[in-house]
Amino acid sequence: MSSAPFAMHRISGYIENIFLMEYPDGMLLLDSGCYNDVPLIEQYCLDRLQRPLQDIKLIAVSHMHPDHCGGAVVLRRKYGIPVAAHRNVDRWYAGWGGALQQVFDCYMAFIVAWHNHRRWQRLSYKRILNPDYLLEDGDQLPLFSDWQALHVPGHTLHDLIFFHKQSGVLYIADMICDVRGDNRLPLPILFPDQMAASYDKAAALGASTLLLAHGEIILDANSPELFTSMKERLLRPPNQMTRRVHRMSVYSPEVRQQLYRSRH
Repeated sequence: MSSAPFAMHRISGYIENIFLMEYPDGMLLLDSGCYNDVPLIEQYCLDRLQRPLQDIKLIAVSHMHPDHCGGAVVLRRKYGIPVAAHRNVDRWYAGWGGALQQVFDCYMAFIVAWHNHRRWQRLSYKRILNPDYLLEDGDQLPLFSDWQALHVPGHTLHDLIFFHKQSGVLYIADMICDVRGDNRLPLPILFPDQMAASYDKAAALGASTLLLAHGEIILDANSPELFTSMKERLLRPPNQMTRRVHRMSVYSPEVRQQLYRSRH
């Protein structure tokens, strides 16, 4: 599949963009949206593309938040679509702390939906992904070797972005969130030092097209300058909303272990 050109499709999900890369002999889904976005993906493939869901050969998951991973297990169960994610992805919601953190994350996703005048829909989903393919930093995606996974911790500890070097297309998930034309940092940023290094890594790629989970596609991007400006935003003092979200985001065992290590 990697030698063939692809068509890029953006599906407008509950609170995020879902990107589907269509090749002649298969399709790549970058994140799976929320649990309630599965019917939208099904409808788009069947009605718009007139292709069965089994033509999706891989779901590449950036991280475990509900608007990125919520539909993955359902799509795998219904259509046998394999899932690829960072090797440590299932540590995030492990144990009682992880279960509590998932509840808070679904609550925060609903608040975003409410602010966007979306009615309440189910957001809960399986908190253990059990990926079919475990990815390391720099790995090529299974079946789609023209795409590379890059580890960019900071928002979580297992965030991935996906880069298509030949075309300069980079799916950045939550690294930049476009809110009414203003490029903002994701919430929360639990590890600002790691996030700064991740912005440096993304800037070095020199991508020309940035695909945002939240916001418009950025074409003809000066990505080094843009990621540098986002890195500079990390130095700004947190506002009340940032502090509130951070307080609700420290229950994952991965976060607690990392914070403990940083203090000792």
